[in-house]
Amino acid sequence: MKIKTKLHNILKKYEEGKISATQMVEVKEHATLNDLTRYFSIPESMGIIYLVNDFPRDKEYQLQEGDIVKLFSLICGG
Repeated sequence: MKIKTKLHNILKKYEEGKISATQMVEVKEHATLNDLTRYFSIPESMGIIYLVNDFPRDKEYQLQEGDIVKLFSLICGG
């Protein structure tokens, strides 16, 4: 199943080579946001805010075909 994914601020470094030019990612059926975090090899200790279709979701949210997922770090620099 395909979802559109965008990593923001310090998380951008984790998307290299894992997101297509159209920002699409192929995930298994019944994958969760936590599975997506593991796919990108983002450390579990990093605080993540997940938005799915512009609504906040927790890491156990089960992804659906066509979801638009945005990941933000709780810590970012300026």
